[in-house]
Amino acid sequence: MKSDSVNPDLIPILENKFIFTKSMNRQYARVTYGRYHSKWQKITFIIALVLFALGFGFVFLRLIIPFVILILVGLYVFFMSWFGYLYQAMVNYSQLTQYFGSPVEMHIIFYSKFFRVVGPKNNFDFLYSQITDIIELEDMTILTVSGKGIITHGQVIDKKAFTKDELRKFYNLICKGAK
Repeated sequence: MKSDSVNPDLIPILENKFIFTKSMNRQYARVTYGRYHSKWQKITFIIALVLFALGFGFVFLRLIIPFVILILVGLYVFFMSWFGYLYQAMVNYSQLTQYFGSPVEMHIIFYSKFFRVVGPKNNFDFLYSQITDIIELEDMTILTVSGKGIITHGQVIDKKAFTKDELRKFYNLICKGAK
């Protein structure tokens, strides 16, 4: 006799569909960059100060070319360490438009044990137990996922795409699974 039962782990509980804008991407990049690269930012700030000091040291020796080179390198290091995320955000968004098309339509389906990012070519599944960080912003939640085979993945969830009840279910799912 054939059974028509369905695996309860594969029944969708929630869906989150939204347009992922450039503004959302910049906000995501700024927050995650600041959170995960703060030590690197401090070190590069010190490197920039050392380069500036060395550069100004060459002014007293009347060596203009080393002065200009060190000041320019110091400025580059300083600005890339503090604002480099803007360039990275632009590159990442360009890659997203190549993969998802324009506009970038995100579709995330939440199941009892994992969530699925639906793509035009592939779907990507992430277990809730792989969530290593949850970053709360006013209109979005960022789920940082690490696991076997992936270094780190950051998934933006648009809170406005949920009703209040759905948002409560969402938090129950990710908090229960992330333990």
